[in-house]
Amino acid sequence: MNPSPEKSTIVRSSAQARIDRIRPVFGALERAAPGLGSRWAWRLWCTPTRPSPAAVAKSRAAGTGEVLRLPVELPDWTGPRPVGRDGKTKPPLHAEIAVELLGPAGGPLVYLLHGWSGWRGQFAPIGRALAASGYRVVLIDAPSHGDSDPGTLGPGLSMPPDFTFALTAAVERFGPAHAVIGHSLGGGCVALALVEGLKAERVVFISPAADPIGFTRQLARMLGFGDRIRTRMLERGRRRIGLDAADFVVPPLAAGRTDLPPALIVHDRDDPTVPVAAGLSLAGSWRESRMIETAGLGHNRLLRDEAVIEAVVAFVDDPRATGPAGRKARSHVGG
Repeated sequence: MNPSPEKSTIVRSSAQARIDRIRPVFGALERAAPGLGSRWAWRLWCTPTRPSPAAVAKSRAAGTGEVLRLPVELPDWTGPRPVGRDGKTKPPLHAEIAVELLGPAGGPLVYLLHGWSGWRGQFAPIGRALAASGYRVVLIDAPSHGDSDPGTLGPGLSMPPDFTFALTAAVERFGPAHAVIGHSLGGGCVALALVEGLKAERVVFISPAADPIGFTRQLARMLGFGDRIRTRMLERGRRRIGLDAADFVVPPLAAGRTDLPPALIVHDRDDPTVPVAAGLSLAGSWRESRMIETAGLGHNRLLRDEAVIEAVVAFVDDPRATGPAGRKARSHVGG
């Protein structure tokens, strides 16, 4: 059963009311105690929210495939440093991720990775369409999301590397990818995995978030803090996991690469979560890409829009396929 518009409005109003309460506190911390503010901001940055129970129930009721749990080793970033007291890298965490299989067992493999605070069921409409076209579809729950175990930071927390670890584990288990599809942060993590050597014949990015530095600026604007907190938050993350957020900004990493698969990028001009400029930036850096801009679908409705689904399946079939009627599409070739 769909949540009523009235209930959805109440949920949005409640979230905005919480932000409105937080903003003055962050403003004061920016001026007087940026270190304390950075600890709070880091915690918020790494805490995904759970998807709507009603949306999860609706997705499950629509029909599911075979669900498996795959073992995966993750770096242990649960403490203040990625090393133990003896100065050595801590032993890996052992976790399980949930994956759902759709379509014929012998079909070409297509992997789908949801976004931040999402879960695999959001990809069910695209997954079912691909399965009906003969593909073996692997829907992945990232650590600390959906039905998967906690990730590298422990219960209730997550980081972008969790997504790439899950994708890599799934490909190692089921085999080489014909195509990989990612939404939002999942799209950015798919792009990073491909830049780092994951092989696929084609890739689809839907509302891709491929610039974590840019997102910290967006978070700062939303919560009302400035660069004193923001830069300390980034440094806290670097110390905590031993990696720099700048290393996850995909466009400069992809620019000039000739070994990346053809890409379809779908982004809505009215996306309130990841601005369409992010999709355009990725398209501009990806040597062979096609950009489809939609209007009025926002951030998540793209995943269940019939015309978008048709375009995605057509591209997975053949990267030379044109975009759906009524959509603004343009191709890009060059770095």
